[in-house]
Amino acid sequence: MNQVIKKIGAALLVAIFLAVNVLPSVGAFAADAEKGTITINDAVSEKSYDIYKIFDLTYKGDNVSYTIAKDWDGFFNDKGKAYIVDQNSGSLNPIIVNGQVKYINITTDNVAEFANTAFAYAAKNIQVTKTVTAAKDQTTATAEGLDLGYYLVNAKGATDLKKDQKSIVSLTSTKPNGKVNVKATYPTIEKKADKETADFGDPITYTLTGQVPDTTGYSQYTYKITDTLGNGLTFLDADQVVVKVDGTPLTEYVTKKIEGQTLTVDFDMLELQDKVGKTVEVTYKAKLNENAVIGKGGNDNKVSLEYSNDPKDSKKTEKTPDKKVPVYTAILTINKYDGKDKTGETKLADAKFVLKNKEGKFYKYNDATKAVSWVTDKEKPTVVNTTPQGKAQFKGLASGDYQLIETEAPKGYNLLTKPVDVKVDAKNWENEAFCKADVANNSGSELPFVGGMGTIAFIIIGGGIGLLAAGLYRRNRQVEGN
Repeated sequence: MNQVIKKIGAALLVAIFLAVNVLPSVGAFAADAEKGTITINDAVSEKSYDIYKIFDLTYKGDNVSYTIAKDWDGFFNDKGKAYIVDQNSGSLNPIIVNGQVKYINITTDNVAEFANTAFAYAAKNIQVTKTVTAAKDQTTATAEGLDLGYYLVNAKGATDLKKDQKSIVSLTSTKPNGKVNVKATYPTIEKKADKETADFGDPITYTLTGQVPDTTGYSQYTYKITDTLGNGLTFLDADQVVVKVDGTPLTEYVTKKIEGQTLTVDFDMLELQDKVGKTVEVTYKAKLNENAVIGKGGNDNKVSLEYSNDPKDSKKTEKTPDKKVPVYTAILTINKYDGKDKTGETKLADAKFVLKNKEGKFYKYNDATKAVSWVTDKEKPTVVNTTPQGKAQFKGLASGDYQLIETEAPKGYNLLTKPVDVKVDAKNWENEAFCKADVANNSGSELPFVGGMGTIAFIIIGGGIGLLAAGLYRRNRQVEGN
């Protein structure tokens, strides 16, 4: 009898052990099986993705039951009314709504339309179930620990989704791990200048380019372009900032303002939703001024775009990285020296030069406007004069081929008979080979001339010799006569 009691006791201890240690594991396994994951492919590095649950899912064995998730009743009673129907037109999933069997009318033909309609509602009315962010330099993002159900995935702050990209995924007991491709585009701003190098005062046309964003779900949307010029640039025709959408000038729904060195352009994109995806273009003109940087990376100006990225909070915005478009200018330096000095260390002052471009026009610098112009009249260009250090400069030049013409040589030196060809490369201005002209002048030996001291000397010397010869002749005659 005691043996039987001992065996029963041992069995009870095993049962208790299993109940305490094994059954919780089984329970945990069952709970884990009711969770799922969503992997987002084609994700953009460091961008976030909002996930909304539209339908709850419960199951028992192979039996699946859908119900409308929290807060979505309003959608299916209004904008989403067409997606829950009374009759099964094919192989639609049943759903219980207010105690009645209805059918989910979401098919491969209308799922993209459904996703857009659902997001427009969710953006204003539904709490996000989960937000995940793609890690830096990663193209996937994964949301874990999700209850089974039917989910909508939206790229946060994106302005456009590819038409063939699915953003709807269903997590079931047999397929708890879902995948979606969400290839989205985000607002960007590009900048171009119509020239890379310029003279002082030369008009430069800048073009800023973006696209009209899709503002679905937003009641307010920020789209603000900020363009800032460096100190070496000045706006020209400040009132002539031109804004176009899809190639047509835009006069409404846009505000333009220039303050100091900064241009801002604000758009009311909610009024431009019939132009989604069309090009936004802003053009303006600027010039290089007397503060322009010579070489050294050019004269930077930068542009950025601030845009909304959260439909639920109009104050939340994102800013694109600054885009910079440098414009370069140069100074052409003349190094004037004595050609007989092979070291080049004997510098020559007071040599005068004008500069001609490849169009045959001459350089003229306006001290009042600090601008360079090119004139055809050979008598009106700026003339530079070399210093005692043999230097003279033409400043504020774009890259190009030029000719130096000497108009006056230093005293005692021959005037150059041919122009000196020079090449200016403003981007490489720090390299003297590209923006420096070594110009030698030579002097000749003094030539004899009539009427100078040389002739007089010959006459005096010749006369003296003649007188001496005559005296000697008379003396000889006298000696012979004696």
